[in-house]
Amino acid sequence: MRNQVLAKAIESSVDPERVRRFFELMAATSAGPALKNASAAQARILSALCGGSQALSNALVARPDWLEFLDAKRLQFARREQGLRSEVAAWLKPALELRDYTSSLRRLREFKQREMLCIAARDLAHLGRTPEIIRELSDVADVCLDGVWQICRQQFIERFGSPWHEDAEGRWRPTEFCVLGMGKLGGQELNYS
Repeated sequence: MRNQVLAKAIESSVDPERVRRFFELMAATSAGPALKNASAAQARILSALCGGSQALSNALVARPDWLEFLDAKRLQFARREQGLRSEVAAWLKPALELRDYTSSLRRLREFKQREMLCIAARDLAHLGRTPEIIRELSDVADVCLDGVWQICRQQFIERFGSPWHEDAEGRWRPTEFCVLGMGKLGGQELNYS
């Protein structure tokens, strides 16, 4: 690596050989110019990610456009559930109106993978405390479960109609539905696995 910022980040990483290999792979993608111009903070974050997770490094090489989400300023603070929900709602609602379920599920998977990449980068670069990281993982899971629920519910209603039930007084009412998170999800204590 000719770039001194990247070279310093590689040498100070937990696995310099692996980080060097992934930086070379990323340099050969559309992320090459951005990688060459990486700040010291971003190079440190990338070297922590690549040194700490081969799977996420492979994901970044496969999706070099996600490099923009690994900006040091963006990763300084945890994303909140409200922001995650707003982002998903912006594209999910129009997709559901078009009944584009396949694309909706694909985008939801990509959203989850990208957010996991960002959370892991924050974690491995020590930009967030453990309770904060665990909360982020749980929030991403909650938002993704809600998205899947919306997609499945709409398909169910289209196929079978809206569910109704008779209450204790004999009146017919729309039947509600919920996803109940128990254990680590219910306690907002999910880990990466």
